[in-house]
Amino acid sequence: MGLRTSGCSVITGAGGGFGRALAFELAARGARLVLSDINPGAAEETARLALARGAAAAKALGCDVTKVEEVEALANACEGPIDLLVNNAGVSSGGLVGDLSLTDWRWTIEVDLFGVIHGCHVFVPRLKKQGAGHILNVASAAGLLCAPRMAAYNAAKAGVIAISETLAVELDDTGVGVTVLCPTFFKTDIVNSGRFADPETRKMADKLMAGGRPVEEVVLAALAAVERDELYAVPMADARWLWRVKRALPDAFRKLVGLGVRFRSKD
Repeated sequence: MGLRTSGCSVITGAGGGFGRALAFELAARGARLVLSDINPGAAEETARLALARGAAAAKALGCDVTKVEEVEALANACEGPIDLLVNNAGVSSGGLVGDLSLTDWRWTIEVDLFGVIHGCHVFVPRLKKQGAGHILNVASAAGLLCAPRMAAYNAAKAGVIAISETLAVELDDTGVGVTVLCPTFFKTDIVNSGRFADPETRKMADKLMAGGRPVEEVVLAALAAVERDELYAVPMADARWLWRVKRALPDAFRKLVGLGVRFRSKD
C-alpha cells in the first residue's frame, strides 16, 4: 500500500484544476499516467503538458464518469498494474433545500457520488486481483461539516466519505489502500461551471473560492496521505478544527456554523 509510480496512475477529471495539478506532480515523479475528462481535448492537453514535465507515459481519454461503460473503457486502457486510482471528477452546486432544482440535485449526485461509485465498482476488483495499489477518492470537507446552502454537494461528498470508510475495512489485508481527500476551498475553476439556485449563493461560493489555498498545496497533502496510507486527508486546519468541534460539541457546532453564515452574508 502507499504510493507507487511504476504502474499506471489513473485520474478522472484530469482536464483542469486538482486533476491536472495532480497529474503534473505525478509526472515530475516519473509516473505513467492514464488521464480522463468529460472534455477529451482538455485531457489531451494535460497529457501533453505532463509528458513535458517528465511523465514516463501519458494517455488521454474522454470519460463521462456517470456512464459505467466509459469507466470500464478507462480501466481497459491501463497497461500493466494500476498503482493509483484517483476518483476526482466532480461538479459544484448550491442553494437552499427546496430552491435548488431536482435536476441540479440529480446532476450533482450523478457526477460527484456515482462517478466515485462507478470508479470503485470497476477498479476495486482489478486492484484486489493484483494485490496492490491505492484509491484516492476526492471528497470535500463539505461532506464532514455539511454547511447550509450546499445540501446536494454535501450529500454527495458525505457519500464519498462513507464509501471510502467502507472500502478501507473491506480492503484490509488485501494490499490495496484507500484515502479520502476532504479539503475546504482551494483555487480551481469548479465554481465557474457550477449550478446555483440564487445569486447570493453563487456570490458566496465565488468569494470562498477566491480566498482558497493554492491547488498545489492540496495535491502535496493528498499524496503525502497516500504515501502514509492514511484514510483521511484533511489538509486545511480550519476543517480539522471544525470537524473536532462537530464531533465533540454538536450543538455548539451548529450554532457556530449559523453565526459564520450570517457573518459572511453581511460581507
